[in-house]
Amino acid sequence: MEALGIDPKLLIAQAVNFVILLLVLRKFLYGPIVKMLSDRKEKVEQGIKDAERAAKALDEATTQSKKILGEATQESNKIVASAKKQIEQETHKQLTAAKDSASEIVNRAKEQAKLEQERIISNAKKEIADLVVAVSEKILSEKTDKSDINKAIEAIK
Repeated sequence: MEALGIDPKLLIAQAVNFVILLLVLRKFLYGPIVKMLSDRKEKVEQGIKDAERAAKALDEATTQSKKILGEATQESNKIVASAKKQIEQETHKQLTAAKDSASEIVNRAKEQAKLEQERIISNAKKEIADLVVAVSEKILSEKTDKSDINKAIEAIK
């Protein structure tokens, strides 16, 4: 090897130095770098898993919120329909009561008008009877002729 310019002692010393350098680098540099890369890989994987779980949770929350919103919409529609129905029933009930009340008032007014008419007719008959009696007494108490009877009739009119 000497013919090639290689010194075996120097070659062995360089090989020993190289092995020592490898051991030192492996102990102080390669181990921590590998550990740091491994930790970083785990953190990245955990981050990916967390992101997937968060996305899944977001999808579930979105689905749940849509479901709840749909149920709330249906419930509000039911409440509105029920309120409208109650309002219609109450309106119908009040309208019927108002019609009944108006009909009762009209019937009472008709009865009062009929009673008033009967009272007026009764009073008129009484007055006419009193006049007839008065005229008859006058005619019978005096001797009258046709002209007196005509005058009495004209006075009555």
